[in-house]
Amino acid sequence: MKLLEKILVPIDFENNFKDQVELAGKLAGSFNSEIILFHVLPAEAERKSIKPMISKQVDSQLQDIGETLKKNKIKYRKTIRYGNIFDRIMSFSMENRINLILLSSASGKGNQNYRVGVITEKLIRKSEKPVWVIRPGNNIVPERILCPVDFSDPSTRALNNAIKIARTFKSMLHIINIFEPLQESFSTRLNINYKEENTRIKKENEEKFNTYLEGFNIAGIEYKTELLTGKPYETIVKFADQNNIDLIFMGATGKSVLQRVLLGSVTEKVVRELPSSMVITKSENLLKLKMESDISNLEKHFSQALKLKDTGFYDEAIEQLNICLQINDLHVPAMNELITIYELTGNKESAEYIKQKLYDILDRLWDSQIEKEIRKRYKL
Repeated sequence: MKLLEKILVPIDFENNFKDQVELAGKLAGSFNSEIILFHVLPAEAERKSIKPMISKQVDSQLQDIGETLKKNKIKYRKTIRYGNIFDRIMSFSMENRINLILLSSASGKGNQNYRVGVITEKLIRKSEKPVWVIRPGNNIVPERILCPVDFSDPSTRALNNAIKIARTFKSMLHIINIFEPLQESFSTRLNINYKEENTRIKKENEEKFNTYLEGFNIAGIEYKTELLTGKPYETIVKFADQNNIDLIFMGATGKSVLQRVLLGSVTEKVVRELPSSMVITKSENLLKLKMESDISNLEKHFSQALKLKDTGFYDEAIEQLNICLQINDLHVPAMNELITIYELTGNKESAEYIKQKLYDILDRLWDSQIEKEIRKRYKL
């Protein structure tokens, strides 16, 4: 089973890449991922006279980084490309079906008005792949995650990913929606009671927020939901600062009719301020389920089920547990896990059915064990 198959880690030797490598290792350890340590050299470095020397030096540096991963039994490989950094990262991520691009905020540092470098900002803006930007000073493994939602498809995708990462790392998840009040107009033609109108709209928004959250299974994680008032960009940045947020998940709008990848004004402003590390998702999810087709024994199916359950893929976990029961209809651990998942997802009827089935099996096993002991004792 793969949830995060390939993590691309572009290494900039001029910046501190320690956090990148450490986080990549944590993610790979949790999701059995492969890490690609990636470095781009200028096109001039391909000249025959200097290419062997430079490529050998860079390969050696990447090898040193890889040794820290190897010690923790993390799969990795090294890749060197030549040319424009942004173009090479973009093309490699598409050609190799990368699941995540993990960047330092300083990559391509150039504009001092922003906390993100030029290369990082361009990749956030134009890459269809999820991009995780690390802000120095935040916890590598996030203790507190923030996901602002506006009920759109991009924010739905962001929240689904935030829930899975929060569940994986046992993080506290804050889910917020921001109500921006109507501003009074100076036009005398408009006879509007803004206080009443804002009260009405805010109540409708709160009801919509509660209904929206019902579409997500947040069982098994610690979380808080809040409806806030203010300008979205300013409110998100302020909330992140006041609550010591380590990681923000935000969605972007994907491609327009002109095939340009758009961020959305709020996401773009938050990215430039970068109050914490961020994950920006567009058309692709950070975690995508890929089942291996060579699973043949009960233990592997059961192991898959546990990983799927821990990450929140409940339907897929149920499928794997049912396969376990097809192989061995007396497999008690699979039944116990099915009961847990059904209770988590609110399917009480199925949970009770499996419980009764489990009790019947345990009674039979108990009776047969007693019979066995009696026969042994009395030599029957």
